[in-house]
Amino acid sequence: MKKCYLLLIFCSFFGQYNQAQVDFIDITQEAGIVQLGLNNGVAIADYNNDGLDDIFATRSILGGQLYRNNGDGSFANATEMAGITTSNSAQFAVWGDLNNDGWLDLFIAARDEGNSLFFNNQDGTFTDMALSAGVGTGTKVKAALLADVDMDGWLDIYLARLGMENILYHNNGNGTFSNITIISGASDPSISMGAVFVDYDNDGDPDLYLTHDANIPNILYRNNGNGTFSNVSVISGANIAAMGMGVDVGDVNNDGWLDIYITNLGANTLLLNNGNGSFTDISQTAGVGDTGMGWGCSFFDFDNDGWQDIYVANDGYFSPKPNLLYRNNGNNTFSVVSADSPLQSMEAGYGFGCFDFDNDGRIDILLANNSGVLGNQLFRNNDSNENNWLKVKLNGVESNSAGIGARLLFKIGDRTLVKEVNGGSGWASQNSLVQHVGLGSAGLVDLLTLNWPSGIIDSFENVAANQILEVTEGETKIVIVEPAPEPDTLKWIAPIGMPSPHDIGMSSATDENSEVKLNFEIQPNPTNQSFSILFEGGLFFSESFQVNVLNAIGQKMHSVKDIKMDAKFNSIKIDASNFSPGIYFVQVQIGGKMMTKILLKT
Repeated sequence: MKKCYLLLIFCSFFGQYNQAQVDFIDITQEAGIVQLGLNNGVAIADYNNDGLDDIFATRSILGGQLYRNNGDGSFANATEMAGITTSNSAQFAVWGDLNNDGWLDLFIAARDEGNSLFFNNQDGTFTDMALSAGVGTGTKVKAALLADVDMDGWLDIYLARLGMENILYHNNGNGTFSNITIISGASDPSISMGAVFVDYDNDGDPDLYLTHDANIPNILYRNNGNGTFSNVSVISGANIAAMGMGVDVGDVNNDGWLDIYITNLGANTLLLNNGNGSFTDISQTAGVGDTGMGWGCSFFDFDNDGWQDIYVANDGYFSPKPNLLYRNNGNNTFSVVSADSPLQSMEAGYGFGCFDFDNDGRIDILLANNSGVLGNQLFRNNDSNENNWLKVKLNGVESNSAGIGARLLFKIGDRTLVKEVNGGSGWASQNSLVQHVGLGSAGLVDLLTLNWPSGIIDSFENVAANQILEVTEGETKIVIVEPAPEPDTLKWIAPIGMPSPHDIGMSSATDENSEVKLNFEIQPNPTNQSFSILFEGGLFFSESFQVNVLNAIGQKMHSVKDIKMDAKFNSIKIDASNFSPGIYFVQVQIGGKMMTKILLKT
């Protein structure tokens, strides 16, 4: 796989976070992905390994379409060039590396005809091998998922079907699959609709949750650790009965246990994971019980504040309710913030995918509309708040190469944020495989821990914010795929009750907006012994601050604390004689905020 070893340059603003209004714009026309017809869902992934998420969008009658990300805000229809053809009712698609060659393959399931399994030829084209692989059978599909159910390093395929026995295809590791549905115990012949794999009990293997239509109780299957499942729906309290459609998982209260959100025809449901194998329905107290005709749903942190928000797609033609974006208030309650924004779309919203298509650190949404006049809609996130973020792409070695099923733990101060790589969720859709976490005002992840399906655990300390990382299972090195640009100014936002630099007579070059040049230099740079950090421009903040020196993977090598500048000039000398040759990052930090510059040790 092509890797880009770039220098780390990142920025973080000093001051207090002020919550901005939701700001999404519809850029579908400019992006070139208007797709009219009976659209059903979207599957997001980087199929050509260029670092940009691409799209496969499904629909009835006219077939699905592959859109390649051009990297300039637009997409190209690559369906014909890629050699992808679909049947008329191919409505469900999911990406995953089913042969572990480092390139994502595409599985497409149909409502009326057979399935397709397009293996990636590594040159932008695909070959359908469904029949020879043994996965061509599977009509009446309502959800197609990928997971390594027995943790053998190969992705398996699960199909939830309408009024027919579900199917679990076991990956044999040689390009073929075996139907192990009956052996697995996860057959469920009911009216299955949405489905998602989730490690709800934190035991390291993928469990399975199924939604049902027609007021048939939903099912939670616990993985027994060997690829077989036990029905724990009743004992867990997850057996709600409604007109279930889509489902997604996320940690709404940052307690380390993944919660479940379900859309229905009628009131939606939020099941809070109690951490003891049981769930509590908090839909009403949380304020997320929307009563429209719900289809797609997803947890994602749209404002990068470190709390998982929820977007819901409603069929506004069937039931006159708009789509909704719920902001997580951080106390097990949510507020609707989509009013008067394009996110309120009154089209017939079905599936959708969340992804940062332009790699700007803000999650965007691609919505599939099943009827109406607009076709699919791409909503670009223009949120202008100053919150930080981190994105992580996983490369499995012992585990499946896409890292599906891996769990990521981001420790920030006394909080730990949890993400799990998912092979399909919501309604007929799949979010980006690149894991995106909002950090709020924190400029560092104190500890990043990756729990791989193989059981391997990788940990990294002091990982800087605002960058895209690529981590390979079992390696001690993080590849910085794309750092954020460094600004030449830092904006002053005074904490409540603290005067600005003007008010306390600080000598610094400021304008009416209180933007302050932080002029510090590193001399000599490169160095082979010691170096000095030179500050000038006067005191810009009344608190003491610290300087950290980090190595190339974010580990702290040296720290000087409780530094005070005088009003004229100050410098700090640091001995680097024991540092190994390479790239280091000199970080000035105050109150959880920092600015970083590069040091080269020869």
